Amino acid sequence: MSRFWDQVEKRGATKVTRIAFVALSLLALATSASAEGAWTLWMMGASSPWDSVGTFSTRELCMEALHQQAQAVEKLGLKVTEDAAAGSFVATGADQDIRGQCLPDTDDPRGPRGK
Repeated sequence: MSRFWDQVEKRGATKVTRIAFVALSLLALATSASAEGAWTLWMMGASSPWDSVGTFSTRELCMEALHQQAQAVEKLGLKVTEDAAAGSFVATGADQDIRGQCLPDTDDPRGPRGK
């Protein structure tokens, strides 16, 4: 499982949230994208770096997954702000911040040395 969700679980995520994430990951694998035109969903927590959590054939599919992740994070009690135009969300709480972003698979939020 990803480092991102390991950190979220340490801060109180439920097993249901984890199961939902696994189901979403399987969906991402089932609809894995071709190299051209693919989109990647990235997530980051306050104490974890950006982590790729799924690849999708279209921006629309990535945005659907992003919205599902935002809803899952909101159920943890964080305040979520989605920005559809930017393809991102920010979730804030008393002791943690979580970010999600859909980017073309040619973009990596970790920078040029991240891959």
